[in-house]
Amino acid sequence: MQREEIWTEKYRPRKLEEVAGQNAIINNLQSYVRRRNLPHLIFSGPAGVGKTAAAVAMARELYGDTWAENFTELNASVTPETPILIREKGEIKRINFGELAKKSFKGDERYAKLSDLEVLSVDKDYQVKFTPVSLISRHKVEKIAEIRYEGGEVKTSLNHSVIVMDKEGNLISKEVSKLKESDLLITFTTVIENGDKLLEIGRYKPQLYIDLKGVLVRNPKVGNILKDVNIDEDLAWLFGAYLAEGCLSFRGNTSGGLVFVFGYSQEMEAVERAQEILDEKFGLKSGLKIGYSGFNRNKGSSIQLRTFNTQLAKFVRDNFYDGYKHNATTKRTPSFIYNSALPYRLELLKGYMNDGMGEWGEFLRYSSRSKENLIDVTWLGKISGLNTSCFEEEARVAWKLPSYSYIKSEFLPAGTVICLLDRVSKKINLRWRYTLRHQLYSKKSKRISKGIVKGILSKIKEANSEEELKKLKKLLDSPLSVVLVKNIEIKEYNDFVYDVAVPGTEMFWGGTAPILLHNSDERGIEVVRNNIKNFARTMPIGDAAFKIIFLDEADALTDAAQSALRRTMERYSGTCRFILSCNYSYKIIEPIQSRCSVYRFKSLSYDAIASRINYIADMEGVKLSEDAVAAINYVSVGDMRRAVNALQSAAVLSNEIKPEMIYEITATARPEEIEELIKEALDGKFFEALDKLGELMDKGISGDEILAQMHRLVINMDIPANKKVELMDRIGEADYRITEGANERIQLDALIASFCLYSGKD
Repeated sequence: MQREEIWTEKYRPRKLEEVAGQNAIINNLQSYVRRRNLPHLIFSGPAGVGKTAAAVAMARELYGDTWAENFTELNASVTPETPILIREKGEIKRINFGELAKKSFKGDERYAKLSDLEVLSVDKDYQVKFTPVSLISRHKVEKIAEIRYEGGEVKTSLNHSVIVMDKEGNLISKEVSKLKESDLLITFTTVIENGDKLLEIGRYKPQLYIDLKGVLVRNPKVGNILKDVNIDEDLAWLFGAYLAEGCLSFRGNTSGGLVFVFGYSQEMEAVERAQEILDEKFGLKSGLKIGYSGFNRNKGSSIQLRTFNTQLAKFVRDNFYDGYKHNATTKRTPSFIYNSALPYRLELLKGYMNDGMGEWGEFLRYSSRSKENLIDVTWLGKISGLNTSCFEEEARVAWKLPSYSYIKSEFLPAGTVICLLDRVSKKINLRWRYTLRHQLYSKKSKRISKGIVKGILSKIKEANSEEELKKLKKLLDSPLSVVLVKNIEIKEYNDFVYDVAVPGTEMFWGGTAPILLHNSDERGIEVVRNNIKNFARTMPIGDAAFKIIFLDEADALTDAAQSALRRTMERYSGTCRFILSCNYSYKIIEPIQSRCSVYRFKSLSYDAIASRINYIADMEGVKLSEDAVAAINYVSVGDMRRAVNALQSAAVLSNEIKPEMIYEITATARPEEIEELIKEALDGKFFEALDKLGELMDKGISGDEILAQMHRLVINMDIPANKKVELMDRIGEADYRITEGANERIQLDALIASFCLYSGKD
């Protein structure tokens, strides 16, 4: 049995007759195939009900062996490890696409809507700023491009685009497949201001009193209880020192401390400062221990500073590490430092110099066994006004000193500057060609220092209102600069790649050191103007009369993009047909709807799910009881992809699938458990209901999943209609509050309390 394949792909329908549960629609589509013609189509309905499967199956039957050349889904994205900087509910975080996808996707859907999330982008005035994101997308590719540029790297699909600067000074997209070595990519160095940041150390406070044979007594193990504190320069420096050479010391989960390591004896001044900060800020005493290593074991080489406080150790554990392991390979720059004021960010980097080489204000090399932490330092420096770069085993910071060749934050493309100066010099008396002779006559001089250009412009005494000068000055005053592409390597991949939709800008910063990437899968006007139009205008392959463009999540297209799409549909109707897939057809503008035949796909019935699941189980040699089929149907909620994924996940554990396996692997409560929870609350058994809720959440079932299941059960419960209305209203209120960022446990507890209040009502 080959379970390494993804069953949703392995058993994707190859023919229209294999698409389950949509008989009337399939009959209509088959008639189009027989006539070898079809209109533009809109497929509307929930996820996992056969919209994409029907489109692909129809293309296979229409075109045979050439179906892939005549059918396209337009996607272009970056790999999951690609770093980005986001702001979620006001908090800045440096994450990667894999982390964002993990929290965004609940099944194998291709798109997920995002709310209250922003990504670092750039505006029309070339200023770096956070911009709202509307959705995240993903799809699979077989090959990727690994692009190495000065100070960083990024991995993308071959049809993804990066942002470059044209000769007019405009930011335009360029497909990665057309990118070559020595091309110029765009990066930045700026200062993103933040205010004071409260460190929530108090939430880790230990249990002050313990139950000793029915009597509450003070816990003798508890010493200092730390309170929340605002970060300052001393604390930032201390945390930087920990990031450099600190480690945790835990005995179980009840006793812990921190260990700082410094060089002996050259760093004794730093040791004394760390001791003073621990004492003044937290009232913690610390001990010292000399470490011996190297050839001369009689001479100390390091000194350890140890302080024991479990509360502080837990705070550091949860903020300075990535994952369950807490060692040097999983260290991360804490998110709270991104949200702190500039002086504190710089002070953390100064404290981190304990793990680096060089001088502050000149040139620094930071080393770390954690690749993610090197990326953190690079991004932190970029938003703190420092010229940073990221390499395999170190991050670098270079200041604006001419003796260093590492400074890359002051360059503009020579072609852009020359073009703008050439235009303005025809209108005013401006001599600049001698100064830029190397850029004019040498192919290797592709960049110009901003300082040189400022020197040229300082001589201008007339016509400063010229548009070319305005654009040039805007570029000079912007935080943008360019870096050279060093190497591009095409590699085998066969996995998911990701993208985010950034309405308005269609750009975001990404990479180990940030470069500007095109929002290639954005539902915006550029996709219609470029990608869709380029495919639509080419002739079909073979004997096909037309090609098919399948546009998933079409209801996420902006109004401007839909208007442009309408014109494209009109212009290229002779050579191309469009299939628009969406959840809600009413979000498609009327001019497009009127040009399409609309088919509404329904959620799949129990029989449709059961038939397909039993077929796959037979093909894979899996034993499936009727109760297990019912469990799969319940957790899938009419979504075939979720049903097949649940079956495959369970089959990894055993050839004999049982209902409890399905509920466990999908983190779904059994219907009877949710029903028991609701009934206990309606009977006024508040604490019993809270216990039941706690049991469900301890199983890893999320708050929104519990609410969704409560919603399904309340509708079908045998209770008066007016009580159903009240309960549904409370469920909706709790769902809204959790979506807006409220604590889900508090909201669920409040929901249970409100159910108990309704227990006495008819």
